[in-house]
Amino acid sequence: MPETAIVIGGSAVGIETAAFLSGFGVDVTLVHRDQRLLEREEPKAGDLAGQYLADAGIQLRLNASAAKARKEGTQSVIGLDDGTEVSADVVIFATGRKPRTSGLGFEQAGVELDARGGVRVDEHCRAGDNTWAIGDVTGIMPFTHVAKYQGQIASAAILGTPTKASYNGIPRVVFSNPEIAAAGLTKVQADEQGISTAAVELDVTQAIARPWTYEREPRGHLGLLADTERGTLIGAWAVAPLSGEWIHQASLAIRAQIPIETLRDQVAQFPTYNEAYQAAMDKLRL
Repeated sequence: MPETAIVIGGSAVGIETAAFLSGFGVDVTLVHRDQRLLEREEPKAGDLAGQYLADAGIQLRLNASAAKARKEGTQSVIGLDDGTEVSADVVIFATGRKPRTSGLGFEQAGVELDARGGVRVDEHCRAGDNTWAIGDVTGIMPFTHVAKYQGQIASAAILGTPTKASYNGIPRVVFSNPEIAAAGLTKVQADEQGISTAAVELDVTQAIARPWTYEREPRGHLGLLADTERGTLIGAWAVAPLSGEWIHQASLAIRAQIPIETLRDQVAQFPTYNEAYQAAMDKLRL
């Protein structure tokens, strides 16, 4: 491991990389061009992610972008667009990825690409005659679990038993410490779709027992977003230990459109993080 590292990028890959290196004792500086981390998620989730990274000793340089670079001996020096500089043994670019599809002859196969080079597919992952595409190359949701799901969709279509793909409520997890998980829509996305919503945020350390049995210094927040007209859950996020495991309760509720009243009637095992859903539902006003 290097002694020092600069991680450029404040989305999932950047946060995971920074947390991983910091956990092994590396002095990490994370540079992100936005004013908060995870800008595509709910603002509070990004704020909490930054707080916990800072608590772990990671230096955050937000609202800054790498503008130039040079070598000074064994050090890499990055000049930021705010006029300051940061230096480290290694620089890691974790600024996202896009499909590499140019020059593969897709045009001759009748396959269309989007503006970022992603292969356009229909609801059966069909990209053209006798052609299917799955995974990151589609540009839909660049996650391993989505690629596996699309593999099932494409296989079913090829075998003559087609089923339609649905990306509603699929979980998104950042494996940092603590984990950051989300599913469904954010408040901004719901507003753009004209959905009337009600939201609630919960400090799980003040509401349930499990955080106190899991950590010496318990942490954790859960947020829920509901459609007030349909009475269903449409979004959820959590920044808490093991949230990548228990976000699936929200994911299922969103995909199956389970009524809020049914969710309120669930009996959660004590003591578990899942109890946080009941505590949050009690505060949700539709």
